[in-house]
Amino acid sequence: MNKNALLGVGGVVVGCLVGYGIARSPLAGGVGTTKAEAPAGCDTNLHASLEGPVIAVGNQSVAGAELPENVRAELYELTSQNYLRARELLEAYATRFALAKEKGGMVNPSKVPDLGELLADKKVSEDDVRKFYETNKKSFPPNMTFESISKNLRIHLETQRNQDGIRKTMAQLRDKKAYQLLLPSPCGPRVAMDFAKFPTRGDTNAKETLVAVGDFFCASCRYFKSDLENFLDKHRDTIRYTQVITTEDVNAPVAQLAAGAYCAKRQSNDAFWKYSERAYNTPYYLLQKNAGVDEVRNQAVKLATEAGLDTKSFEKCMTSGDGMDELTTVTKNLKASGAEKTPSYIASGRRIVTPNNPAVLIDILTQSFPGSIKPATDSSASAKDKAPTAK
Repeated sequence: MNKNALLGVGGVVVGCLVGYGIARSPLAGGVGTTKAEAPAGCDTNLHASLEGPVIAVGNQSVAGAELPENVRAELYELTSQNYLRARELLEAYATRFALAKEKGGMVNPSKVPDLGELLADKKVSEDDVRKFYETNKKSFPPNMTFESISKNLRIHLETQRNQDGIRKTMAQLRDKKAYQLLLPSPCGPRVAMDFAKFPTRGDTNAKETLVAVGDFFCASCRYFKSDLENFLDKHRDTIRYTQVITTEDVNAPVAQLAAGAYCAKRQSNDAFWKYSERAYNTPYYLLQKNAGVDEVRNQAVKLATEAGLDTKSFEKCMTSGDGMDELTTVTKNLKASGAEKTPSYIASGRRIVTPNNPAVLIDILTQSFPGSIKPATDSSASAKDKAPTAK
């Protein structure tokens, strides 16, 4: 089996990333501040940050910073996708390189062995195949015998074991800092939205700010949550964290849970965080898409009560529609600023790449705040390797 095929990514376009330097320059308009430095990857070359001239029509040129917010957001999405694919390709190569060095010292970069030569195949016995068949027998067609599918089952099990082995090896190499990726993340567009009045955590005078746009029913938001909070706990003195709650559809009954966050916010900053913590932990099955408005609203009131909020005040806010009105306004403003997708992260005024892996997110955050964080000092990121697709 070709192990490289399990990690490879085809058609990677990295040319657009070459211009992204790691120099930093002062830029006005940071989130909640009058002045902020751009994250790493934003240099003095405006072409590299996609804010300089990008097209010319006749004698008139148009800069990236002048494009409509939705066009800028889509342009950044494309750039981010290329970056993440390039990063995946380089990490797979770095894994091979690190393993080769462990086995033989100095390695010729252009002749790094394939993973097939570096990792032993995970052999599957006849008993393993038989056990798998018996366990899953009910899911096979009635006339499908063990003999007829044993070969395919073996291939499936060997592929699965080898994939698991590769992920485990990559996680181990990351944890012990066997390699470091030097590819800078692309410079995101500025987000023209004021987040100063949203709930925050950390030092209110912190130089750097991180805004997370999330949805209580966003699977990736939940998946990243613990790793993100661990990261922020370690840097609460230098990074102020703001959370913005939105929803996929303000007209859907489940939007009532998001509206509850704004009713909680009206009571206090602390009330918002207590309510949000419970809302993020609400099991999906309790609020299926066919749940009615009253059912979801009652669930929101229950969460507020459990969080110790003023229940009467919260319930009044919910029934009057005040919380929903604020949620609708926030959702509209996020869409206008190009930051409505969840999860979206904004580092000191600029969008940053949203990966599908918590470990990669922590690495990108570390790059985004180079003046406030010492990279590679600990293993703060988890070794999770799969994540649901962001909405």
